[in-house]
Amino acid sequence: MRLRMPCSDRIGLVRDISIILEERKINIVTIEVEQGAVFLECQGVLQKDAKELIEALERVADVHSVEITRFMPSKERVEQLDAVLTSVRDGILVVNCDGSIIQCNAAAARILKISSRTMIGQSIENSSWNALVAETLKTGCSYKDQEMFVECISSYCVISTVPLKDTNNEVIGVVTVLRDIGDVRELVKKMTASLPVDFGDITCDSMVMKELILQSRRYALSDSTVLIRGETGTGKELFARALHSGSARSQGTFVPINCAAIPETLMESELFGYEEGAFTGAVKGGKPGLFELSNGGTLFLDEIGEMSVHLQVKLLRVLQERRVRRLGSSREVAVDVRVITATNRNLEDMVVRGAFREDLYYRLNVIPLTIPPLRERPEDIGLLAEYFLQRFADKMRRPVNGFSKEALERLEQYNWPGNVRELENVIERAVNLVEGSKVRPEHICLGRIAATANPLSTIQFETYQSLKERLAEAERAILKETLRRYRSSRRVGSVLDLSHTAVLKKLRKYNLANE
Repeated sequence: MRLRMPCSDRIGLVRDISIILEERKINIVTIEVEQGAVFLECQGVLQKDAKELIEALERVADVHSVEITRFMPSKERVEQLDAVLTSVRDGILVVNCDGSIIQCNAAAARILKISSRTMIGQSIENSSWNALVAETLKTGCSYKDQEMFVECISSYCVISTVPLKDTNNEVIGVVTVLRDIGDVRELVKKMTASLPVDFGDITCDSMVMKELILQSRRYALSDSTVLIRGETGTGKELFARALHSGSARSQGTFVPINCAAIPETLMESELFGYEEGAFTGAVKGGKPGLFELSNGGTLFLDEIGEMSVHLQVKLLRVLQERRVRRLGSSREVAVDVRVITATNRNLEDMVVRGAFREDLYYRLNVIPLTIPPLRERPEDIGLLAEYFLQRFADKMRRPVNGFSKEALERLEQYNWPGNVRELENVIERAVNLVEGSKVRPEHICLGRIAATANPLSTIQFETYQSLKERLAEAERAILKETLRRYRSSRRVGSVLDLSHTAVLKKLRKYNLANE
């Protein structure tokens, strides 16, 4: 039987309650006193005696009422705490001042792969994070999100510590919060991931591309390494993302990296990660590499031909052993990553010249995938142009809905050295320039800036000598020809990639403002 008795505080109140129970030979299990109430749990109270007991307790001075309750406050708090600890995904361990584990939730047992019952009472002396807990016990300082290697699972965890203090502000224990590195990666993926790309998102009408996509769908089901070949701008990363989306790893992380965009001195730490203090400037706590971040998913190495021979050796070892070692660490971490690479260089020639390792070439070239340039599939030009036109028109809220016949012919007759990326940029610029509902030939700027007649051919260089004068004359001719064609300073700025203010200043400088 459990009773709650709202009351006023006075000396001897608990004694008076105890006397009533003693007179009736009722065993007291526990009494808990909180501000404004006394809670009583007792045994041996028969149903017929319960009413008389309650009436007797109500007659005790300063007891306002007596009511039956389901829980004692301490038990209710314990059950609430258990519910909270069970519901959180983070592992929580409570360590006392002797370094023994006194509480452990299910998530901690899952992360450490040890049963909760086994961990209770264990000392953490041999644990890799012992130093962190010991420091918190000693100094009372908290540590937040420290990445540490956990021996029992041969992997990394993100660990935080919070001191427990008594009323005298003395540290009596530590709460340790463990986060599975896989859960952290999953959270990062959800926060940063772009929309997935499927093979159905690749716009094409040519048979060569349809066959390539059909072939790629089969490749996606495999876990083998893929080497994507193709000129700049053909859409190699698009195919890599589609391969990932169509694979059994689609729920994992897709991590792209351009090997040509990162200096060689940083590339090794980006790929393999590093421990704290591994080199000058290393982030405190260390940093996982891209192989670890893409564990369970796909790592896309673009421009693989730009990777140094030194890193090629380390990459080959990871592909063979499926294990990585951070810079400054003696431990290896197992990784399950599918590697997709891409290049626009001739790797076979590089192998002959010794610029690319032959053994790595064969390891990467398990499944070759070659994307044809845009000039070899002219059937796709009009379809892609319409797709980009609609996309940019919607984005810029412009009432453009198609191309004139002459504009389409102009697009289809061009060689497209920059492939699909160049076509995309040309259409974006055309949407900026067009007035009305149709894109016409004059809105399509192909190649470099001089897509119009070359204004420099009219300049008589023999009439002056200084470079400054020659550049000024060329600039004036370009501005005059562009203004004649587009008749608007804003459109001149769009074509020449200048701000409107800069265009106006130059027009005034060369007395072209009124032409």
